[in-house]
Amino acid sequence: MVHPYNITISPLASIGNKCTIHKGATIGRENRGIRIGAPIIGSSVWIGINATVVGRITIGNNVLIAPNAYVNQSIPDNSIVIGCPCKVLTNRPDATKDYL
Repeated sequence: MVHPYNITISPLASIGNKCTIHKGATIGRENRGIRIGAPIIGSSVWIGINATVVGRITIGNNVLIAPNAYVNQSIPDNSIVIGCPCKVLTNRPDATKDYL
């Protein structure tokens, strides 16, 4: 955690190796609906300032989640995620190059 303040992580979430989580990020549990549960986050994932990742979803390896992104869907390996609602840019083998 680069700036470890104001970060919320559900105790039910799973986070892989070599992940960077910036301040204001939320990795949370969904309490109702089709995604009840918490995220499973792969390795080499970069989560930007104030990004939110919620629900029983899977974030692949080598994924960059941009600042302020809202992620409530599973994300494949080698992706960049931007926006609210999130837009996924796939097949980016250099997604986290120079970030981790």
